[in-house]
Amino acid sequence: MTDIQSSQHGTSATPAAKPERISAVVMALLATGFSVWVLATLPIQAALILTVASVVAWVAWMRTTYAYPVRTRKVIAVYLCAIAFQFIHMSEEYTGGFPHEIVDLFNSSRDWTEKSFLLTFVFGFGAIWVLAAAGALYQLRIANYLLWFYALGAGLINAISHFVFPILKGGYFPGLYTATGHLIMSALLIHLLIKESHRLRTRATGHPDDDSDGVQNALN
Repeated sequence: MTDIQSSQHGTSATPAAKPERISAVVMALLATGFSVWVLATLPIQAALILTVASVVAWVAWMRTTYAYPVRTRKVIAVYLCAIAFQFIHMSEEYTGGFPHEIVDLFNSSRDWTEKSFLLTFVFGFGAIWVLAAAGALYQLRIANYLLWFYALGAGLINAISHFVFPILKGGYFPGLYTATGHLIMSALLIHLLIKESHRLRTRATGHPDDDSDGVQNALN
């Protein structure tokens, strides 16, 4: 019996089946490993931004698109537009010597070369962001985590930090000019991810205010 037929007969929608747990565990382990790596190698201030982003993104993912992976093309289209803008943002960072500037700003004892910045955060993560879009088209849960990690980490937290760095330095800091666009794109993406999750939850459970599909139900 379809959802429409069920509503016509006055019956409630059948609750959605609980999602598998392996994706959550695998992504938690990968996020932990990534956090350990950046904390051990990058200037601690940059590493903390990435670590906080990985944790917050995991929590947001578990409460939203883990149980209900995105299906609307609008979300993925906005995500890809945000990725395109990310490359513009990183171009400003690269030409301004962002790795060197952040080391100097915090007097870090850890060096961060432009080569490492390019290979890891431009080319490496650039490939991951694009692959995440492909995975999201097929409702892959891990791909949905990467959408959240981008929106909250590379987007929101990163953009806010670029308004803080110039205050600490007392002048221009690489990435400042494109930070506003980054902030707008990430805020829009976060809005759409939450809206999409709410829509899919409502359609699956018939309870628009039901928040029972958060971290606990996703892992049980």
